[in-house]
Amino acid sequence: MKKIFSELKGFVIFSPQLLAQYLQDHHLSGTNILKYFVENEHGDEITKSGIAIPIIGVEEDYYAFRVSVNDEKILNDEEVEVESKGWIFQTANNEVKIVGIGYLKDIAAISEENSVTLSLENGWYSLKIRGGNKNGERLFELNMQKQDMHPAFSGDITTEYYYG
Repeated sequence: MKKIFSELKGFVIFSPQLLAQYLQDHHLSGTNILKYFVENEHGDEITKSGIAIPIIGVEEDYYAFRVSVNDEKILNDEEVEVESKGWIFQTANNEVKIVGIGYLKDIAAISEENSVTLSLENGWYSLKIRGGNKNGERLFELNMQKQDMHPAFSGDITTEYYYG
């Protein structure tokens, strides 16, 4: 299972096509999009719109990512160290991409080597983020619940995902 490093102690889960469209629609130029997440309201808007979700406060290490759908579980309850509910996610290109949050300083540097791309059917999802250890490896499980329409956002943007 491919692992990526938690650049700047975090990751971002995003829909590449929808993020590019948001940046274009709002005339946000340049390759440093991290500043839009931290310096103004665009970060909250991108997150609450289900385009990009931050996973912050992560110990610096390599982590694997997996998508589970509906009632499927990859981490059993004893393996879960941290969990956060209330997130929403939308994809329009049948994929979810995860990268260390530090790569948002220069999105041109995002490549297949430093990111994880997982398949996901297009549409809206309620998202539960679960972190833990599976077979001695650090793992984040992205539990996606398919929705017929835009779900309500209730995620806690300040959640930290540090676990031992």
